[in-house]
Amino acid sequence: MGTAIARQVFTLGEVVYDIIFKNGQPVAAKPGGSMLNSAISIGRSGLPVSFIGTCGHDQVGSLISGFLNENKVDTSFLLHEDSPSIIALAFLDDKNNASYSFYKVEKPPEQPALPDIGPLDVVLFGSFYSIAPSTRNTATELRETAARQDALIIYDPNFRDSHIQALPEVKCFIKENAASSSIVRGSDEDFKIIFGTDSALSTWKLPCFKNCSALIYTRSSKGVDLHTPGLKKHYPVPAINPLSTIGAGDSFNAGIIVSMLENNINRYNIDNCSEEVWDSIIEKGISFSSAVCLSYDNYIAGP
Repeated sequence: MGTAIARQVFTLGEVVYDIIFKNGQPVAAKPGGSMLNSAISIGRSGLPVSFIGTCGHDQVGSLISGFLNENKVDTSFLLHEDSPSIIALAFLDDKNNASYSFYKVEKPPEQPALPDIGPLDVVLFGSFYSIAPSTRNTATELRETAARQDALIIYDPNFRDSHIQALPEVKCFIKENAASSSIVRGSDEDFKIIFGTDSALSTWKLPCFKNCSALIYTRSSKGVDLHTPGLKKHYPVPAINPLSTIGAGDSFNAGIIVSMLENNINRYNIDNCSEEVWDSIIEKGISFSSAVCLSYDNYIAGP
């Protein structure tokens, strides 16, 4: 569909500093947060990307903003607020999947400045940040602005069972986010917890997806299922022995965005994507995700 043109990607989400443990010992420490991880991989791919969020006005916050800048991620919309940065301890199990303990000050974060968004831009948002009472107004404002501008909106619910008690309160916001997005990319675990569905097809049939251009349903080592109004396809993934799966979904999101920009896919033409273009989009997501699982990094390797 032609050569990529100058466009901007915006990602919005929580900022944490990950300390990763294996067998009771720390093995790595690095900036994290789902949408931040995606922004780093996009920046390392050489594409223009901005991260929107908040971090502490402390040494960890300075480390995080410096890391973003080093990786070509614009930090104009990163707010350093007067509170400590969030620390996340990630404990890898025998399959190298992570469980978390978060350490943060329980106070509402300040709202970062939001960017001007153009009709060819891409907005990626999601996780609990997009539905939590203290931050969902920020996410909603960004999403609504992007929708008015006909930007391409990608939503990743990234909902974990640690938030299951909040589900009755926030489920309506998850549905609202999905209904307003061009693409929803989530895991089978996400949709099982949120909706009780057990397949891509049963998820795609839910009313909140009726206006979406695509559902990308990832199933870890079992592959990826794509549903669009005109295409249903399964994609296998390579067999690997992961060191860490922490950034797998985040890097998948980055990969599909990179491919969509390479193929000049936007809100105006996404419904006309050929199967070959969708193949390239999903395969780039799988490639990014597989590469990240082979290291303790949450993002693809730099150039």
